[in-house]
Amino acid sequence: MLRPNYEFCDPAEYHGTADEMEGLSFNLPMVPTYVQHRTKGRLEKYVLEMAQHPIRARMCGFGEKDRRPLDPPPVVRLRVRDEQGEFMQSEDVEIWKFVVSATLWAPHTENDRSIVINPNTLPSSVPMYQASSAAASVMSLSEPVKVRNLVGTTVSNAYLLKDHNDQLSIFFIFHDLSVRTEGQFRLKFQFSIIPSEDDPRAFVESVAWSNVFEVYSAKTFPGMTDSTDLSKAFAAQGIKITIRKNSRARPYLSRPDGDDPEDDPPAIR
Repeated sequence: MLRPNYEFCDPAEYHGTADEMEGLSFNLPMVPTYVQHRTKGRLEKYVLEMAQHPIRARMCGFGEKDRRPLDPPPVVRLRVRDEQGEFMQSEDVEIWKFVVSATLWAPHTENDRSIVINPNTLPSSVPMYQASSAAASVMSLSEPVKVRNLVGTTVSNAYLLKDHNDQLSIFFIFHDLSVRTEGQFRLKFQFSIIPSEDDPRAFVESVAWSNVFEVYSAKTFPGMTDSTDLSKAFAAQGIKITIRKNSRARPYLSRPDGDDPEDDPPAIR
């Protein structure tokens, strides 16, 4: 089945509201993926790694309210080494100033897919007169509208939580990310430290990439997966993650219209 040919653009050319710009950290200077940072005279090294990869999702389209979250929700873990290279106990790390942002990329990471042009706003021929027998038409002169392709909460604060093995760690959870367009993508996660008076600079301190995942159209979406043990562990600690007891997988193209509400992910509104 042929997919629509979406037109993506450089995030640096996107000018949205403050909320819309949140998470688009393309303008921050980059430092090596494994870096060291001095905190209260103590040298710390930060390592960002994936704890849970998204597998699939149903595209949410270009409406403003409909959301179809990635399944399972992406989760990133931060590990911190001390000056001797030993991993520190997570409870000994000050996490209040830690944030991770998510952006959307092509499968091979060379092209940013965070911003897309709404195909409904592209110039098209429109009939000038409905009753006219002539083929006269006018072209729409409206500027194509650029929108975020990755929608939802794209920035996560740090959480000190126990995983499904009862190990306490520092996590960043992205439970309501949705993608407007179908196709294959990867997520790029960038760890930063909120600037302070002592250190007013902001850097991308560490980076982690998700595996490639698939975003399906309504007709081809195979259904949600079972909730993972990690998601269940977080939900038990008060994190707002939708937990499903049984997966709702369905046969590929099981219905002609592909719009079976029983198999849809919960829409976030």
